[in-house]
Amino acid sequence: MRKLVQTTFFFTILLNTLSIQAQKVDRIKYKAEDLFEFRKDGEKIRRLIGNVVFAQETTTMYCDSSYYYVKDNVMEAFGNVKIIDDSVTITARSLIYNGQDRTAKLRQNVVYTKADQRLTTNFLDYNMDTEVGNYYNGGKLKDSVNVLTSKTGYYYGLQKYALFWTNVVLVAPDYTLKSDTLRYNTVPKIAITEGKTTIITEDESILHSKGGTFRTRIEQSEFIEGTIETTDYYMEGDQLSFDDLKKYYDAKGNVKLTSKEDEVVITGDYGFADKGNGISKVYGNALMRRFLERDTLYLAADTLVSIESDYDSAKRILAYNNVRIWKKNLQGLADSAAYFLQDSLLFFYEDPIFWNLKNQLEGDTISMEVTEKEIKSMTLLQKAFLATEDTLTNYNQIKGRTMKAHFEKSKIDRIYVNGNGESIYYVLDDDDPNDIITLGMNRILCSDMTIRFKDEELENITFYIKPEARFIPPHELTGALQKLEGFQWRGEERPELKDLFTDMWVRPKEDSDSTNSVPSQKINLEGGTPKRDKMLKTIKEDG
Repeated sequence: MRKLVQTTFFFTILLNTLSIQAQKVDRIKYKAEDLFEFRKDGEKIRRLIGNVVFAQETTTMYCDSSYYYVKDNVMEAFGNVKIIDDSVTITARSLIYNGQDRTAKLRQNVVYTKADQRLTTNFLDYNMDTEVGNYYNGGKLKDSVNVLTSKTGYYYGLQKYALFWTNVVLVAPDYTLKSDTLRYNTVPKIAITEGKTTIITEDESILHSKGGTFRTRIEQSEFIEGTIETTDYYMEGDQLSFDDLKKYYDAKGNVKLTSKEDEVVITGDYGFADKGNGISKVYGNALMRRFLERDTLYLAADTLVSIESDYDSAKRILAYNNVRIWKKNLQGLADSAAYFLQDSLLFFYEDPIFWNLKNQLEGDTISMEVTEKEIKSMTLLQKAFLATEDTLTNYNQIKGRTMKAHFEKSKIDRIYVNGNGESIYYVLDDDDPNDIITLGMNRILCSDMTIRFKDEELENITFYIKPEARFIPPHELTGALQKLEGFQWRGEERPELKDLFTDMWVRPKEDSDSTNSVPSQKINLEGGTPKRDKMLKTIKEDG
């Protein structure tokens, strides 16, 4: 029986007790200008005509006309089809939407858009929940930078990447890339290829690669001659040689280790991968980059070694000798270091020292906790020492058995001193910024302290457990009174960005007779070499 309804209405379908794979499924809700209801082979079918709107969960769909198959919870739509689901919009000429598994089969003039991505094809199967779409008969993905075409493609909206097969062509601003297999990371605009890859530059030069990672501007691209895969890393280099029987691989020139799971990249001039023993080594301008949410932590050393293992707790990266650390608001030195990947803990050994703006931190051993977003804390183990330079170049000093510094948004926020606390703290009259004077110096002994910072400068100190304080006026201050035992201001040793990757950098010798250390013995990198200039440019762009 057919029933004609002349006025606009909205039908609400209550939630059925039917289940698919033991999960309840919402019925499709719909409205239209006209409705015809009839049966075919015993099945109830509703014909909707004119400004049809149907919805399920977060998905709303529009079309000119449709058939709704009540039993199967399936909607077949025609004419000006449009789907809106959160940030995703899809248009097409026709659609079959299955409300049971929330899958859509879109045909003819299909256009998928999300953020700056636009995918066009005549054939798209799409899952509303997983945001995975695929085509088999040709498609094109275009964003704000690149255009990619292929015969077959899979687009992963939630994971923010796409896979392409057969006759893949990537047109970037500075080159055209051709391959049969390509993975495209849609946010950083990075393409990863496997197998034979051809690159045609703007000046029509043709480059060949055996696969690799390509940034989509020519000055940032890495054309890889070969890739070695270990358990945890990909190793790349200009020249590769290997003994596959011994599982030993050697790399020379622009060596790069990229972690498969962690945000870590290691580069250097030379390297090898001993897969049999689970060891990878990079040396010669060795540099590790640990990518954080807001910036990057750099660690340079003579040699960097990755220890791989079936046990996550045993996986680590070792650095030795002449370790240099650089971050926008944190720099440091040590003889050696170890990075334990499972706990994201960095340990620095043999005279480690760090600088944070005007603060200098030292200890026998220093550990640093690094999260995905930022540096979370730093612990100074044994003979902990904090010195900070005030506006009059006085050195406030605090020492103790151990200290733990906490960071907020990568900025030092507070420090806890535990055991044998001593401090020297200068009192300033800074009411007039143009005439700041020293009123005197507090020298305090106590067990524990809490030091608080504001805008990364020392704000106040709280002393615990029977503090003994002595105030010394300016006219009584002498050199001996102004230094805690072991104090040495070592600002001249503080590494700069350019010190990260020169193998000619040497730590200065200590001078216990002076508050200032001997200037660092460093080569002059101003101007540098073309290779060094390129490395500096890359680091500045990444940082």
